[in-house]
Amino acid sequence: MESIFPESNKPKPSERTPQGMIKYHRLQNWWLEKLTASERQRIRNQYSPMSDSNIDKGNYTHSSSSTVKFLKEVGGWFIAKEGDRPLALKILQEAESNIHLSTSEVDQHFLYGRMMELYYKDRKKEGYYELAKEYALKQIDIAAATVQQMKRDHLSFIAISSKKYKSMRHLTIENTPFHIPSHAGYSQLAIIYKKEKRWDDVIALCEQAISEGWCGNWEERIDDALRQKLNKKAPN
Repeated sequence: MESIFPESNKPKPSERTPQGMIKYHRLQNWWLEKLTASERQRIRNQYSPMSDSNIDKGNYTHSSSSTVKFLKEVGGWFIAKEGDRPLALKILQEAESNIHLSTSEVDQHFLYGRMMELYYKDRKKEGYYELAKEYALKQIDIAAATVQQMKRDHLSFIAISSKKYKSMRHLTIENTPFHIPSHAGYSQLAIIYKKEKRWDDVIALCEQAISEGWCGNWEERIDDALRQKLNKKAPN
């Protein structure tokens, strides 16, 4: 399906000097040159109810989000509807272009997950199925480093919150342990390999996820793959 946002003319005079988070993250050129007027308005309409502010108005001197995280979150709003996905892809690709050596593994992890999700939803489009696998592998490639970053972020949260907020002074590593979450890339690629009947790859992938500690039904997936291999070898 083509984008629901028709091509439009150049920015109106009032739009030519975007402020707000667009200026803070130095996205003015992308905002004005890569997006149509209707796409910019669609983002404004979605952003205001979500954040109680305007994405291209106001003055910001601080944000807790990196540019990659900011764009990942904005792009994520437009993945659910098929007609919105061309816009989502524009936003997520701009997020990826802003990855630098200083970008945290966690921000990259969640961006790659969003891109994998988008490509898999549109997997019937030419090339998108392979791109879904590519971004699953990108997320997996940094999985071990992502876990370590998540652990550090968790420890930092406890240390800062227990000192800053009276209601959180009870927080300690012991009573608030870190739990490794699920991993979309491992899960999605395991599903893909199963559909492709790549049983050895399913097993190897799930064993790797287990070794890194990611939450998931990996043992069940391995058992299923082993059964499928045995059934394939069994005589008729």
